[in-house]
Amino acid sequence: PVNARIAAISMLGVWAAYLLFLALRTIIVGQYSFAIAFPRMLFTVLISIAANWFLYRLLLLTRGGKIAPAVILLSFPTLIIALGIAYIDSVLAVPPVLAGAPGITYPNWPPFIDNAFICYLILVGWGGLYLALAHNRAVQIAMENSRKLEKLNRESELRALRYQLNPHFIFNALNSVSGLVMEKKNEQAEHLVDGLADYMRAVLDDDGAELISVEDEVAQQVRYLEIEQVRFPGRLNFEVHLDDAVRTWQIPALIIQPLVENAIKYGVARTTNPVRIIITANREAGRLKLSVANDGRMSLNDDRLTGTGTGLTNIRERLAVIYGNGAALIMANGKGNMVVASVIIPDAAQIFRDG
Repeated sequence: PVNARIAAISMLGVWAAYLLFLALRTIIVGQYSFAIAFPRMLFTVLISIAANWFLYRLLLLTRGGKIAPAVILLSFPTLIIALGIAYIDSVLAVPPVLAGAPGITYPNWPPFIDNAFICYLILVGWGGLYLALAHNRAVQIAMENSRKLEKLNRESELRALRYQLNPHFIFNALNSVSGLVMEKKNEQAEHLVDGLADYMRAVLDDDGAELISVEDEVAQQVRYLEIEQVRFPGRLNFEVHLDDAVRTWQIPALIIQPLVENAIKYGVARTTNPVRIIITANREAGRLKLSVANDGRMSLNDDRLTGTGTGLTNIRERLAVIYGNGAALIMANGKGNMVVASVIIPDAAQIFRDG
């Protein structure tokens, strides 16, 4: 329903305009003395406002949204209210106020009918305005609720996708910690535990923003790579190249984690030779290009190339939820015998566009 304050203001506005009309008509026509007629007009308008408020209370009963009860209320009860106002104005209130006016006998039925008709039109007009405002308010509330539900749905999807971590990473990291402790390399074990704690805090922090800067995202992946270096001593080397122009660019948290994980899985774990992993971020054609490259090549049936891997599916789904068709994930064999995975992300203005 419409706020009571808005309803009251609209009533006062409508009946104040009607009072002004009556006053101007009396002054222009000059049939009655304004000093004698104005108290009657004011009395009638006050009665009308009270009756209008009663109509408002009746219309509140139709807040369920069905139009038929509102139409019935505006048709029959409004007619009775209008007749009551006209009776008070034309029959009860006139004789004591205009006693002795020439050429008038009471009850004066023609003015009664005119007043009843005018009051009915005013009340029905106000009722129509009220229903329009109520409907508009209902539409606004529905749209707000729809947007809230859509936002909650998107956040739920993103959170579910964000938590699709490879459990083997945690187990392998803990095994590495255990191995370091058994070898009495306590300082390295402590460093590894700290790195794992920082990384998992970023992954599982419910209070953190879904979007983080490129610099923070890459810093998390550096922690990940430092943990994995303990598993592959002497075999894993990594480089990071960030353009200053994109360091503060907002991107989905952990969006390249599956790419780094794949670089470990397909690049490092499958060979005994040293492998490079290179993370780069730069701006191309007004968009962010965030790439993870590793030594090696992809075959035609590689699930990275076909896009059937869980991690790559996770990335594509998260990008679709946030950017619609505005972002992309590209896998390709690059120069220098390297596999390159690139995430292309538009600027922040494209977030939540369905494209």
